[in-house]
Amino acid sequence: MSLAITVHGSHVELCGAVDVQTSPSLNVELTEMINVAGPGAVLRIDLGQVSLLDSSGLSVLLGAHKLAAGREVRLTLAALPRHVARTLSITGLDEVLHIAT
Repeated sequence: MSLAITVHGSHVELCGAVDVQTSPSLNVELTEMINVAGPGAVLRIDLGQVSLLDSSGLSVLLGAHKLAAGREVRLTLAALPRHVARTLSITGLDEVLHIAT
């Protein structure tokens, strides 16, 4: 599977599968963005075109959330497809991560 990561300033668009093969590249990209962002910045991750989000993808999102919070950066997930929203709900991460409404 593959994952396209497109960055537009503080906005990241994901297209494809966020799985064990693609999670490392997403982790690198998000970590870099968070480290460059200053306190008070808001980073938006658009998941609208994500076809699969497995446990390694969840781990990357949670790790990025924790890193961002520690640097006073708000990481917000947006445009969640139904299957991604359900995965976050089942795992309880919808109560932890910031999700745009």
